[in-house]
Amino acid sequence: MKNISLSSNTILIYRIIFAGLSWFTFIASAVNYALNFGPILEWFNSFKAFTMQTNLIVTIWFTLAILWHNKPETLEKISGPLKGALTLYITITFIFFAVLLSPFYQPTGFAAFSNLVLHYITPIAFIVDWVLTETKLRYKWNYLPYWIIYPLCYLVFIFIHGTFTGNYLYFFLDINALGILGYALFVSILITAGLVLGALYIAINRKRTKLKN
Repeated sequence: MKNISLSSNTILIYRIIFAGLSWFTFIASAVNYALNFGPILEWFNSFKAFTMQTNLIVTIWFTLAILWHNKPETLEKISGPLKGALTLYITITFIFFAVLLSPFYQPTGFAAFSNLVLHYITPIAFIVDWVLTETKLRYKWNYLPYWIIYPLCYLVFIFIHGTFTGNYLYFFLDINALGILGYALFVSILITAGLVLGALYIAINRKRTKLKN
């Protein structure tokens, strides 16, 4: 894969655009919830969702990258394996929503806008940012076990949350509806997919940095 070189200012503008769009979506979602559904504090329950967590994380990353744009040594601290992990997480959000959830979720109004931003625009923007800028440090294969810790912890959280509340948040993680075998199958698919995606990012990075060197 050929490395694409863009000017520093172009990258900065790119990040400002998508960080701004993402923060606007979060703030507007909170306001919309308060105006139409209930107390704004209840809106924070939406952060139980993997989508909200991963979007918030990458939006914070975009924001820090903007603030540290002229501090390359500081910026490097949130690049490399950390950025690779975040790219994996937001890719999981993008792919699993598109494959498993989008056929059952057809929102209208503001929800359609936030759905577009959170499940498609921000994930794709962050993946593209990774492609454009993550070319300096060569990843190691042993990053993968560390990258998968957060998704595994999230699966444990969903199981505990569902056990005590009856709400497993996602139909493909509802052990009561799927049964033990069905649940085990879906969890195995999710973990395997996460490992494959993570390995793919590492392989792409190693190929690109090898070509660059």
